[in-house]
Amino acid sequence: MLDPLYPFLLLLGIYMVYSQWAGLDSRYPIAAALVLLVVAAVLDAGGETGPANTVATYLFFLLAAGVVLLLVDHVRHPEQEGGADGPARPEPKAQ
Repeated sequence: MLDPLYPFLLLLGIYMVYSQWAGLDSRYPIAAALVLLVVAAVLDAGGETGPANTVATYLFFLLAAGVVLLLVDHVRHPEQEGGADGPARPEPKAQ
C-alpha cells in the first residue's frame, strides 16, 4: 500500500512551485503548520499517539517548506530588508 506521506510531499512540492509563480505569501505553510500543531496536541492529549505522530510529520514538512519559501523570497527580493514592518529606512546622508 502507498504511504500517504508521498502524495502529501508531491502536493507540497507542487504548491511550493505554484506559490512562487503566483506570488503567494510564503508564510501560508507556516500558518498551516501552526494549525496542525494544535491538532497534534489535541490528538496526543486524547491518547491518539499514532495519528498525532502522523500529523506531526506533516507539520514538520510544512514548516520546512515555509522556511524554504521564505529563503527563496529573500534571495529573489533582497531589497526588502525591513521584513513584515515594511522596507528599511534609508540612512541619513552625512553633510
